[in-house]
Amino acid sequence: MITRGRLFDTQPWQFDYLFDLGFQGWLVHVGVIGLTTTLLINALPESIWPFWWSGIMVILSLTLATLCRYQSRRKTKLGHATRKAGWFHTGLTTIVGLVWGSGAIGAGEASFQVLTLYSLALGGTALGAVSSQHAVPRSCFASIWTSTSLLALAHVLHNPHLEGMLVALMMLLFAMILTILCVRMFRFLVTNQRLTRSLEEKVSELTVVAGELDQARHAAEDANRAKSSFLAQASHDLRQPIHAIGLFTASMKETRLEDDQRDMVMSIERSVESVTHLFGSLLDISRLEVGGVAPRPAPADLGALIGRLVDQNTDVARRRGCRLRAVGSSAWVHTDVGLLATMVQNILSNAFKYAPGSQILIGPRRSGGRLGLQICDTGPGIDPSQAKAVFEEYYRLDASSAPEVEGMGLGLAIVRRLGDLLDLDVRLSSIPGKGTSVTIFGLEQVDPAETERVSPTRAHPLSGRRICLIDSDPDIRAATVRLLERWGCLVEVHDTPPPQAQACDIILTDIPAQSDIDGSELIRVLRDRAGWDIPVAVLTGHSVAEIGLVAAQLDAPVLHKPVSPAKLRATLTSLSLNAQGPHRRP
Repeated sequence: MITRGRLFDTQPWQFDYLFDLGFQGWLVHVGVIGLTTTLLINALPESIWPFWWSGIMVILSLTLATLCRYQSRRKTKLGHATRKAGWFHTGLTTIVGLVWGSGAIGAGEASFQVLTLYSLALGGTALGAVSSQHAVPRSCFASIWTSTSLLALAHVLHNPHLEGMLVALMMLLFAMILTILCVRMFRFLVTNQRLTRSLEEKVSELTVVAGELDQARHAAEDANRAKSSFLAQASHDLRQPIHAIGLFTASMKETRLEDDQRDMVMSIERSVESVTHLFGSLLDISRLEVGGVAPRPAPADLGALIGRLVDQNTDVARRRGCRLRAVGSSAWVHTDVGLLATMVQNILSNAFKYAPGSQILIGPRRSGGRLGLQICDTGPGIDPSQAKAVFEEYYRLDASSAPEVEGMGLGLAIVRRLGDLLDLDVRLSSIPGKGTSVTIFGLEQVDPAETERVSPTRAHPLSGRRICLIDSDPDIRAATVRLLERWGCLVEVHDTPPPQAQACDIILTDIPAQSDIDGSELIRVLRDRAGWDIPVAVLTGHSVAEIGLVAAQLDAPVLHKPVSPAKLRATLTSLSLNAQGPHRRP
């Protein structure tokens, strides 16, 4: 257990971690300040303070970025000068938090909508403080509590009634959650540092005693599994608030917003997507390491898969200046279409990152009687010496060639592992300056499956559908209800399983991985009460290894938080179309 002294005592590696992450983080902070200033100036055209506020924040951000850049290049041992720089960093972040909070009080002079958008921007920077400053908790705590406390006060001053008090309390609870996340991530760093030090000691021993090689190998494998298990649990705690933010943002997009406000909401949505992809990669690799992924092959329409992937990535391609094209296919293959789609999606994401402005083509390819799926781009290409290394975990191409690229180097590592799992051969070929091609070979071609045509009886299959939502998180319940109602659904909400039979068409539930109540038994009871097999969708923040058995018993699709609104809607639509109706059991 980490004591109070441990949280505030600093080691050399903590400062290295803080200053290495801080430079880019504070530059991004300048961009957030610019967007927020635009909002304040448009909302308060007669006020001068937004200009002063912007100037002070830009100066502070650039000062902190310069400090982080200088300290990260020094790489000296912990001494008086480094400790002094650390306290200087904490002092400046405290001032930044106070200025953010003061701006919230000023934003309260405008409408509640402006204050809400300002709150989203402030909340995003507070979450960013957790991700970049958790190595030195005192700086993180200063950033969170100075800003959110004043934000809570701003909501009370704007609306001194019960609603304002409740919003202020929510701000303080959000600060408490971020504080807990900071402590957990700091614990993860300490644990990881201990494991790294332990591995280094083992390696030094191996240079002296060759006979301890096998023992050190097993110790490293145990440490890796422990890291993966910890990562899976930490990602669950982080995914919950990100999922709620994504749903609230999707609902806000459908309200009446001015152009600049809509641009800010879109920026928030893209940031949530970026964090979602990051956590998705981390969770995927941890699930693969602990054996939590089991293929479920079935006949699949390859042409439909290609079309769906192109539709899903059209907006991303446009933002990256890419031209995404597809070659159709009438072939059907026998594979796990979900895992295959994940492989192709990771390859496309890499193309968007490292080959912006290029032409990207996806389509089938035959070679030597074998059917494959090929993704080509006309980007800068990869040096032949790196063609094999890019499939290793946490390996990234030279950052100087693409400094704006985000990620952890897990995309192609996941492609390789999933290929091994599906018995597929993944090949990469690249010519520097001309482009890169990745081909997935070994798809087993089968006869087309018979499909049933469904005649729609509503304007949309979800219109008028009765949804029974069961989730213990109040923020997620509120966001999900708002989104479902905008889709025309009739929603009945519960934080625990309802005591009475429910007249509903679909059950959307979060089943705890560890609970006194068995998940499959819970749904079985609800189905027995209703008298028919109500379709179920499981919406969870846990891994497949934890929740997969329950989902398999229910024959229910599993959606991992944070889930995009489009994916949630597609899943519910599929359940709605495939439902046979409430036929009574004999």
